[in-house]
Amino acid sequence: MQRTKRILIIFTVAALCLFTVSCVDHRFGENADYTAAEVGDEMRDFTGETVSGDEFTLSDHKGKVILLNFWATWCGPCVGELPAFPRLIEKYGDDLCLVTVNCGEDKETVESFLSENGYSFTALLDTDYVISDMYPTDGIPYTVIFDRDGKISHIQLGAGDADEMFDMYCETIDGLL
Repeated sequence: MQRTKRILIIFTVAALCLFTVSCVDHRFGENADYTAAEVGDEMRDFTGETVSGDEFTLSDHKGKVILLNFWATWCGPCVGELPAFPRLIEKYGDDLCLVTVNCGEDKETVESFLSENGYSFTALLDTDYVISDMYPTDGIPYTVIFDRDGKISHIQLGAGDADEMFDMYCETIDGLL
């Protein structure tokens, strides 16, 4: 009985460790030109291509609260928080610019995932990690919220479920509007 408990504990700890590092991609932050973003920093502007082929420039949305989220389809916590995003767009409308950056995956994978899940929020492709390197982090999901002046007001590494993240993001966004 004691041995069975020990094996179960070891298995549980190993599974938790594997899950925890599953969304860490050591590719992030390899560009030495950028340091980790901090609350109060100015936005680091970029232009990227959306899944639908349009061009998106971050600074074009200055004047609104901006939620910038880095994610991947293989990342469980990323996928778990995504249902919060359509709810945020519905709640805040034009007061919020919500844009996601898919980290390292090809267009077909991202397009298929978004379509299968009925997501229509703005999703940028970052196959070469150019945008991700501008906001280096130790893992994903990684969310940066900018105030209307383009300064970072909140940084979130990791995520809970969609309901928890919706409430947390609402609290932050409400404070900026």
